[in-house]
Amino acid sequence: MTLNNIFTERNIAAFTLVFMSVQFIYIEGMAISIPKVVFMAITPILLLIKSPKFSKAALLGFLFLGVTVLINRALYPSTKTSTFYYTALFLCMFWLYYNLVYVNHAISIDFFLRIIKVVIYAYAVCLLLQQIFYFFGVSYIPIINLMGFPYYSSFKFNTLAIEPSHAARILTVYFYAFLKLLEYQNGSSVSIPQLWRDHKFVIIAFLYTMLLMGSGTAFVGLALLSLYFLKLKYVVWVVVLGFSIYMIIPLIDYEPLNRAVAVFNTALLGDTEEMKIVDNSASSRVNIIIDTFKYLDVTDINLWFGYGVDFKDGKSVIPAITNYGLISYFLKLIFFFSCCFTGFFSLEVLFFILLLGMNVGNIAYGWAILMVFTTLKYFKIQSNYYWKNLRSENKYENVI
Repeated sequence: MTLNNIFTERNIAAFTLVFMSVQFIYIEGMAISIPKVVFMAITPILLLIKSPKFSKAALLGFLFLGVTVLINRALYPSTKTSTFYYTALFLCMFWLYYNLVYVNHAISIDFFLRIIKVVIYAYAVCLLLQQIFYFFGVSYIPIINLMGFPYYSSFKFNTLAIEPSHAARILTVYFYAFLKLLEYQNGSSVSIPQLWRDHKFVIIAFLYTMLLMGSGTAFVGLALLSLYFLKLKYVVWVVVLGFSIYMIIPLIDYEPLNRAVAVFNTALLGDTEEMKIVDNSASSRVNIIIDTFKYLDVTDINLWFGYGVDFKDGKSVIPAITNYGLISYFLKLIFFFSCCFTGFFSLEVLFFILLLGMNVGNIAYGWAILMVFTTLKYFKIQSNYYWKNLRSENKYENVI
């Protein structure tokens, strides 16, 4: 096997996505991953070799970054610039992946489905191994990402992510991608009986990980995913079932589930301080949404240009807005909506709001989620083109 057979466009795209979707803490650490930084630093070289095209991802991504840097350096010349270099690395990595998918057509829908399955299975197997070793009193085995964290319990592990909530977000989006890919293949959404009949092992692996990793965010993800199956004629039954589950949950002694309900209750009240007490991890996302709409003052001219990287005012407004300003944030949203989301009224946008706190910063799993979304957008375009042509051919045959 030659290097050309290994470093194919398809393999580079697959490695880029999977590498950003997992974090081996012993090697990569809990914050900035040096292996990921090194890989992202060589993506410009890979771009020149494999796909040297200045695509939409590069144009919009670096437009957002360029304007952000110009405003920030003009107003706050002493601000550290390392965060901008780090963002540039993520943009180069995303540019490479986007080009391989959209320009080089390196990934087929069947191949992407295999990637989705492998990642879901890997998270499930890793969680199972962590639970088994922990049951026998072993809490530190770096090879399976078991790092001896104090929060570990029989049903609370980080599996292949930095923490359980990260894993929950990644798996939610991966399984959503799985559902959408099947839909694009079939030309219509898949039913639950059909899904169970043809893909029961993927479902078992996914639900096992989501339910037993010990993350309240996982239950939020499952609730959002249930919307995929929501049909108008089932609305009444779904509301009744949802209310029944909501009333029964307090009787179930499972801490992550109870925490998810408590977060929901405090979110309804808009009590951000209570939210921090109930679930600090969830509050970091939910409070951002609440405080952003509560305290955002578009008449404040300073807010349009940002207050600087290290600005703190005690409120949980989206840092991308307070630090860099609304102009930068709007450009970032244009970048995301143009390159990643299939539509304004889509589950991707809901995931972006409720799971990612309306922003993706310099964190690998967030960019992995964006890459999954952009791949779905590509296959949606391909699927629409395919089924439209097929219907046209059938119509022509009927006329003949």
